[in-house]
Parts: sequence; structure tokens; C-alpha cells
Amino acid sequence: MKKTSSILLMVFCFVLTACGQTNKENSNLPQPKGFVNDFENLLMDRQEEYLDSLIIDYEKQTKIEIAIVTLDSTMTSAETFDNYTLELANYWGVGKKDLDNGVLIGVSSTLRRIIIQNGLGIEEILSDEETKKIIDAFFIPNFKNGDYFEGIKLGLIEVMEKLK
Repeated sequence: MKKTSSILLMVFCFVLTACGQTNKENSNLPQPKGFVNDFENLLMDRQEEYLDSLIIDYEKQTKIEIAIVTLDSTMTSAETFDNYTLELANYWGVGKKDLDNGVLIGVSSTLRRIIIQNGLGIEEILSDEETKKIIDAFFIPNFKNGDYFEGIKLGLIEVMEKLK
């Protein structure tokens, strides 16, 4: 009996330590200030506010949460960009936990990267193939012209339409 209790206590301590490590690992991730987090300063304040209001209205109608983040090369690299944005989505809690219905749109002009991270509940509606088509048709053409706001806005609206 004492042996079982000792083993359970050791497992419990290990789990607590592991949870503490996870929190420490994520402590270097930035805190969100809303649904739009422009760490690369690609957008003007009024553009951020406009996108944020679109997302807030959409979330009220659908319960789907969408976050947009722009990242510069001091925050991540081209090789770690996809994993970093997934970590952000999880750390920030994008989407309703019980529905796993979050979407994070990650953009970096300096790294020339974009990704749409879908929660598992979203993947049933919007596949990776469909998000690639949205990126190619709405985001990239505007980004090539240096118009990040227009690309993000049109891509966001298309994502919202596909998820309705």
C-alpha cells in the first residue's frame, strides 16, 4: 500500500513539474491584446480596429473565434513559423475549448510566410487545401503589392464566408 502511494505521489509530482515547465516554456510567448495582434507593425491602428470589429461581430454570430497575428523575424524564424503560430493559438486559447473552433491567421512579411491554423472543429468545415486556396487567391496577390491590410481583410472575409 505504501509503495503504491509513493508511486502515485512521484507521478503526481512529475505531472506538476511537467505542467510548470510547459508554462515556463510558453512564458516567452507574447500576450494577446485582442483578436488582432500586429507585432510586425504592418497595419495602422484604424485598420487593426476595423479587423478586430469584424472578428468580434463574427464571433457573436457564429461562436467561431479568429485571431490575426503578424510576427517579425525576432520572434520566430521561417523554419519555426508554423509551429510558433500553432503554439500561439494554443497558448492564447483561440476558439471555444469544447468546440475547438479557433482559427489563427499568422503573417510575417520579413519571413515571407503566412499560415492559417485551424482548430480540429474547423478542419471539418475548412480543409488545409481550402485554406491554401484562400491564401493564394486573397492574401498573396495583395501582399505582393505591399498592401497587407487589403490582403488580410479579403482573406479574413473569405475565411468567414467559408465557415458560415
